[in-house]
Amino acid sequence: MKISGHLNKIEKLNQLRARLDPLDDFELWFWATMMSGTHAVNAALHQSGVTQPVEAYAMQPGVYLVPQPDGRAVPQFGALGDVLHVGRPVIEAPVPEDVAHMMHAMERIEEHRDPCVREGCKPTREIVDACDRAYGECLAILNHRCPLE
Repeated sequence: MKISGHLNKIEKLNQLRARLDPLDDFELWFWATMMSGTHAVNAALHQSGVTQPVEAYAMQPGVYLVPQPDGRAVPQFGALGDVLHVGRPVIEAPVPEDVAHMMHAMERIEEHRDPCVREGCKPTREIVDACDRAYGECLAILNHRCPLE
């Protein structure tokens, strides 16, 4: 995806997050947070030249849906463009320190995914606050690299 596409997704996901109660709507709020943070990491990776922004959408590591002139999207193998989650796929190239910090912040968010979304752990205010702080760190770094509007 192109940087502008990532920024657009972040904006839309932030609008959704603002309408959700983080505790009552935790699963939706969490997925919106995680997806938006991943878009932020991808935009920063593209902006720093670590990965290439391409008009394609990551399906699996190394597999992208590529838009066709007739409107269809066709799966194709490709070089690393967007990561699906931090660490998936692993980035072999050196990553700038601030982007690595974003990636670490995303790992702190994702450590709550399985317990709270898949394993039935009841989310707490502390979990929500920790996720929100880590997400805020991601956006602050991204805003330094690619100012959000």
